[in-house]
Amino acid sequence: MSHDHPTVKAKAHLTQAGDAEALRKAMKGLGTDEDTIVDVLTSCNSDQRQLLYQQYNRAYDRDLTKDLKKELSGNLEDIIMALMTSHKDYLAQELHHACKKKNGRVIVEILCTADNSLIKSIKSSYERLFDTSLEESLTKATSDVFEEVMLKVVEAKRSALINEQLAHSIAKDLYNDGKDLDEAEVVKALSSYSYEELRSAFVEYYKLAGRTLGETFDSQYTGSTRTNMRALFDCLENRAEFFAQSFHKALAGPGTKDEDLIRLLVSRCEVDLGNIKEEYHKVYSKSLAEDVKADTSGAYRKAALALLD
Repeated sequence: MSHDHPTVKAKAHLTQAGDAEALRKAMKGLGTDEDTIVDVLTSCNSDQRQLLYQQYNRAYDRDLTKDLKKELSGNLEDIIMALMTSHKDYLAQELHHACKKKNGRVIVEILCTADNSLIKSIKSSYERLFDTSLEESLTKATSDVFEEVMLKVVEAKRSALINEQLAHSIAKDLYNDGKDLDEAEVVKALSSYSYEELRSAFVEYYKLAGRTLGETFDSQYTGSTRTNMRALFDCLENRAEFFAQSFHKALAGPGTKDEDLIRLLVSRCEVDLGNIKEEYHKVYSKSLAEDVKADTSGAYRKAALALLD
């Protein structure tokens, strides 16, 4: 089993009062010291930023998030606001956005990399923030077998067990003697087995079918269902490569898709951004930092690179 390598970890010694003071100084008077804001907020993790938020509000009787919003603008404001939002609320917001845009890839990216407890947290944040259930939004945003899989995923009943012996029987059920996929089996497999078991099952499936399950999805489904099921397979089969591709999509071609870049950096930096960087280098023969550097500027670039480092 491969280990996750985050790029942002908890700061060993968080000096709450000192950091809160540095932030206040950076925003007082004329002009804003953006570099200090970036340094302070990218050098600790999400939980510690929440502590800083409380410390600042207590010490200065002001709201740190509001002060930052007032002082910053553009992409820098967006990345700093993302960092200042608690992890579960941030993912709930990004999911809400993805559901509105019917962006299946982002729905997969958030929900099919989460464990059960994170999914439960996201669901309660979602309801609190948007006054509707995540299930309702998913039903509006998705359809067909993809909808069934996602609704099952958010029940948060994925097994945490790793039973390698199961891989062959999962693959056999999916293969269905070479006939069309049995959708009930697809839904069951993709939503209830652990991520490790699924990766083994995909290898077994390839031995039986002579092609990947992703290729079977491509031949059996059409339209958005095909696109979404393919994204789902890619994410489950090789998470780091899936995210490397997402980064590449955000950075390639004219103009940066900053919304995507910020979401990818902020949501993965405390999880597996180290693995994604490695994979990116392997697939595209250059470093993710180089590409981010070429596509960003100013304090926004500094913040993006700090999260990558």
